[in-house]
Amino acid sequence: MKKIITVLMVLLAASAFVFANGQQDAAGSSSVELSFAGNYAFGGSTTVEPIVRAAAESFQEMYPLVKISYDAPGSSAGVKGALAGTYSIGAASRSLKSSEIEAGAIPYAVAKDGVAVVLNKGTVPMDNMALKDVIAIYAGEITNWKALGGPDAEIVVYNRDEASGTRSCFKDATVKTQKKSFTENAAIVTSNGDMVSKVGSTPYAIGYCGFGYIGKDAGTKAVTVNKIPPTPANVLNASYAVARELILITKGDLVAGSLEEAFINYIMSEEGQEIVAEEKFIPINS
Repeated sequence: MKKIITVLMVLLAASAFVFANGQQDAAGSSSVELSFAGNYAFGGSTTVEPIVRAAAESFQEMYPLVKISYDAPGSSAGVKGALAGTYSIGAASRSLKSSEIEAGAIPYAVAKDGVAVVLNKGTVPMDNMALKDVIAIYAGEITNWKALGGPDAEIVVYNRDEASGTRSCFKDATVKTQKKSFTENAAIVTSNGDMVSKVGSTPYAIGYCGFGYIGKDAGTKAVTVNKIPPTPANVLNASYAVARELILITKGDLVAGSLEEAFINYIMSEEGQEIVAEEKFIPINS
C-alpha cells in the first residue's frame, strides 16, 4: 500500500511540474508577444513626424497593448521633451547642441534628408535658383523677383519658427555661411505642411521644406539649387547643398529591454528603413 501511495505521489508531482512548465511556456510566449503595454508619448520635429507615425502604426500591430502618440511642436521642443521626460522619445531634424548633449540627450540617426527650396508654381516661372540668390532673398537683400529675371512683383518670403530643425539646417547652409541673418520681413509658419500650403496658395512666394514634403501641395514646385536637383542621390553624393540627418533622442542611454530600445531598433531594421524610404526620406545606411 505504501508503495502505491509513493508512486501516486511521484506521478502527481510530475504532473504538477509538467503543468507548471506548460503554464510558464505559455506565459513566456505571451510575454514575448505582449511584453510592452501602455501609452507612450513621442514628439518633436514635423519633418520626422511621418516616419515616426508610420513606424508606430506597424509597431503597434506587433504590440497591440501599446499606444504611441506623436506631438509635433518642432525639433527644439522634441529635445526638451525628451530631457524633461515629457516624451519617451524625442525627434529632431538637426544636430544636437553641445548644451543638449551635456544635459544627457543621446541622438540616434534614423534617416537622411535634404531641404528643398519651393516656389509658388503659378506665379514664379523659374526652375533653378543660384544659392547666392536664395541667401540674398532670405537676408532681405533681394525683395523683387524682377532682380532675378522674374516678374515685377514683391517676393513673399516664408520662414520657419525658431524651434524648427529645418530652419536651423536651412540657416546653416544659407545665410549663416555668409555671416548674415534672416530677414525680419518674413511670414513665419510652424510646420513643413504649413510651409508648402502657404507657398502653394500665395502668389510670388518662396519657402523651403524637407524632401518628404515635395509635391504634397500642387501649388508648389521644388527648384534646383545651383542646377542641382533636390534628390536623395544628390544628398548621398554631397552635391546638394542643404542636407541633414534625422534623429531620435532619449535622455541617457537606452535601457535594455525597454520599449524605447525596441522602437528605435525597429526603425533601424530592414522593415523600418523601408518605411523611411516609403515616406520619401533616405535610409540612414544608404
